[in-house]
Amino acid sequence: MSHPRHRLFTPAEIAAVTAGRWLRSSPRLAEPIAGIGIDSRTLAPGEAYVAIVGERFDGHDFVSAAAGAGAALALVERAPAQAPASLPLLQVGSCVAALQALAAAWRERLHAGGCRVVGICGSNGKTTTRHLIHQLLHAGGLAGSQSPKSFNNHLGVPLTLLTARPEHAYLLCEIGTNHPGEIAALGAIVRPDIAVLTSLGEEHLEFFGDLQGVAREEAALIECVAPGGTALVPAEGRLPVALPLSAPSAVTLRRFDLDPLAQALPLPGEHNRLNASAAAAVARLFGIHDVCIAAAIRSASHAPLRGEVLFADDPARPTVINDAYNANPSSMRAALAMLAAHPGRRVAVLADMLELGEGAAQAHREIADLACATADLCLFVGPLFAEALAQPGAGIGGGADRFEIHSVWSDAVAVAICRRLLAGDTVLLKGSRSMALERLLPVLEWASR
Repeated sequence: MSHPRHRLFTPAEIAAVTAGRWLRSSPRLAEPIAGIGIDSRTLAPGEAYVAIVGERFDGHDFVSAAAGAGAALALVERAPAQAPASLPLLQVGSCVAALQALAAAWRERLHAGGCRVVGICGSNGKTTTRHLIHQLLHAGGLAGSQSPKSFNNHLGVPLTLLTARPEHAYLLCEIGTNHPGEIAALGAIVRPDIAVLTSLGEEHLEFFGDLQGVAREEAALIECVAPGGTALVPAEGRLPVALPLSAPSAVTLRRFDLDPLAQALPLPGEHNRLNASAAAAVARLFGIHDVCIAAAIRSASHAPLRGEVLFADDPARPTVINDAYNANPSSMRAALAMLAAHPGRRVAVLADMLELGEGAAQAHREIADLACATADLCLFVGPLFAEALAQPGAGIGGGADRFEIHSVWSDAVAVAICRRLLAGDTVLLKGSRSMALERLLPVLEWASR
């Protein structure tokens, strides 16, 4: 079903929502804009440009470029050094706060239009769960949208809301965090009709301190559920610590565990089956029948860099489980369990886990121990693994033929790793996002020719 071109607020409404002051007013105050963007390179004609000030860039430097792209107006914190006289300029106290205020106001219009918002949080599995929910709802004949990639921070969440359409049945919005209070702040903007908490694990312990701190942060989304909504959380036995639950009285709290329909999921690992179980629970809240849910689960696809199985049908190459998008100790354990289920020689290529605070060395030693107990060959990459395993008492099993440690990534390291791999191996790639272990894939493809 086709829809008319997406139209957002009028310039007059934008000024009212953001409490902005016109430095140069728009001649079309009552004409809706086409959208809102923060990147002058991808801005479409008729959209408003928001000049975000970041740690490594200042959006005010690109106001002229936004005008050249056809911006309808620009939201700025100060008069830019260069801007065409024809471009309307709206001054606001904070461009980030203005973007979030616009998203919160648009959330009201989504509600009025009947679009139900699903907020997805958790230490691991957010993107996979969101991707599976989208596939199940789409298979049920519903039209909707979802976060592009992992747009789950203070900029990505409002941008996701602002691209949703009130006439759609749903919007799936990832909500991430790496500092206390972020879930509550973003949840107050999203106000989900359905909240899904996927898991609790040792994420960003440098800032949350321990698993109880993680639980408090992730559970904050439940308090933001809209009246009459539902919060879905894992069964108690699926969580490493008790979840502090304080759902509003008008919110229904439901727990989910492994769903029989999830057994047919083609993605590897029990953790993915639990993600599919959460997706099935959401689909039922939308009234989708189990027959449709089961068919969609059987044909479900993976999200990029998350448990994707590569080269399985090529006998000349090793099978690769590319789970390289991100990592923390709990997701490492889940990935190694996924590797253990594969036959033949198993190889774990693991890179550093970041933002673990004082427990980083111990966490890396424990994961290295588990990897050496699981895999026939372990290849560790990064200074944190190297430092942890160099300390006295590290004691990982096996000799030099069972593991290698590379403290710094380089092209030579990639070649050395590929030379250790054999046709018929099953190879797990797992590490934090900045480690970018997927860089190994082009070298592997070249080496396999």
